[in-house]
Amino acid sequence: METTTQQVLSLLLVFATIVLVFAARILQARAGSRRKLRSIPAFERIPNWGSQAIEADSPLHLAFGSASIGEDNTTTALANAELFQRIIANNSAGDSPPTLSTSAPTTIPLASATVAAAWTGADGARNLHWYPQGKRALGYAAGISAVIGEDAPAAHILAGSFGMELGLILDSAGCNRQGSLAVSDQLEGQAVAFAMADEALIGEELFIAPAYVADASRLPAAAIVMDIWRALLMILVAAALVMGIAGQLPWLSWQLLALVALVALVLGVILWTLRRRRAEA
Repeated sequence: METTTQQVLSLLLVFATIVLVFAARILQARAGSRRKLRSIPAFERIPNWGSQAIEADSPLHLAFGSASIGEDNTTTALANAELFQRIIANNSAGDSPPTLSTSAPTTIPLASATVAAAWTGADGARNLHWYPQGKRALGYAAGISAVIGEDAPAAHILAGSFGMELGLILDSAGCNRQGSLAVSDQLEGQAVAFAMADEALIGEELFIAPAYVADASRLPAAAIVMDIWRALLMILVAAALVMGIAGQLPWLSWQLLALVALVALVLGVILWTLRRRRAEA
């Protein structure tokens, strides 16, 4: 694909995303047309952990991992900061400030600013831990294990950049019967999170997390648009696969594919209608 074509497609994608976001906001602003977000069990646990932390006078542990500013995972660090800021603000009624940890030096000011913007009590940044070990470091996991024993957090929200060392952190949290939610932009860390954490996020769910932990009206629109793009991507991948198979099977005609697609569309509309009527009832 030529460079010019790629640039045009990228601009069209950005423009379509902006249009969808504003359309979703307009639809949500209308009375009676609000849509519930897709259910993600991991986000439903966060308010419970926050309540437990306030009642037990214990902190929540929020970990960036090696996500840092100025690196290839800058977007992950910024998404983490927004999520953590929402969580801290929702739990600022407690007496114990949150515990934040990172292994990236450039994330220290970001973490400090996150606490300062959301925590209303005193000594908000006193529990900021930095372990200068770099990516996929066992030293970082060892330091966090010590924090788990000393601070006794109510739960751990490990959202950032983690490798295989995430397994040690989750194992230590499990031994202390502390809840855990984990997501990583590294494939190894994501596999560990899915296997060992009490709750795990998958892929881009990290970037829509603020919509689930805050009441801001603009946030659900972004989550809805991301769900739309996910569905379109799945359709395109399936269509490409079917087109590839059609080229290999001479008996598979485009007329047959169109008929199958039409039947699937009708069934989808019927199921959607039944589900909507059941929800209204």
